[in-house]
Amino acid sequence: MLRCSWIALALLGALGCGAGSAKDGAQAPPRSSRPLAPELREVGRAVEEQRFEDGRALAQRYVAAHPQDGQGHYIQGMTYYWTGNFGAARAGLERALELEPGITIAHESLGYCLFMLGDLGGARREYEAYLASAPREPKGHYGLGLVELEEARLTEAEACFRRAIELFDALERRALAARQPELAECHARLGEVHFARDELEAARAEFELATRICPGNISAFYTLSLVYRRLGEAQLADQAAATYESARQALVAGQKAKGE
Repeated sequence: MLRCSWIALALLGALGCGAGSAKDGAQAPPRSSRPLAPELREVGRAVEEQRFEDGRALAQRYVAAHPQDGQGHYIQGMTYYWTGNFGAARAGLERALELEPGITIAHESLGYCLFMLGDLGGARREYEAYLASAPREPKGHYGLGLVELEEARLTEAEACFRRAIELFDALERRALAARQPELAECHARLGEVHFARDELEAARAEFELATRICPGNISAFYTLSLVYRRLGEAQLADQAAATYESARQALVAGQKAKGE
């Protein structure tokens, strides 16, 4: 379990290995010239324990009392981000950057929000801003690759995902171990590039690697089943599809249990 710090608060959002979660790895901490307020550390503890509503309430209380604090807006925005409410997250992240441009990690988080909201131009702008401040952070290259892939710029997307993989592989062992789900997602997205080109064997290799690195990346199993089917590997296709469906049902059940 990560400690309450900027690292803990810059965790990847949403569900499963594909998008990351509040217990899967961490990004580089946002730069700040001042220490994190104790009240915001409480938000970190709530997030680490998956108590997102409690964390959001604490963040909202802090922002109400400190409306000009960029750190507070950033963390409040991230409490929405972590639960997949990207529209609500966007407002907090944009306000954080207005107040404190030095919270550079907010560009990456905002980029993903805009991508999920369909604003590809905005997403590209934010990922490029993040890369300008952190050129060796793999997530920036991965995020830009998402935009390139969505726009069917396959050559550019491939270059982005390969660069992200290269930077992940250059991390020291402990750091890389903590970020295996992110590395797996880069390989899965590279697999999508090959699949779009009908390069089926290359796609197969990337998806198989992604599912070995992170068996919880259920979307990779789904696309791998399609690749197997195209290759005429019916049994393997059925197995991958069954793994996907079993994991999907378990995920839905878990979400329902949390809501009860």
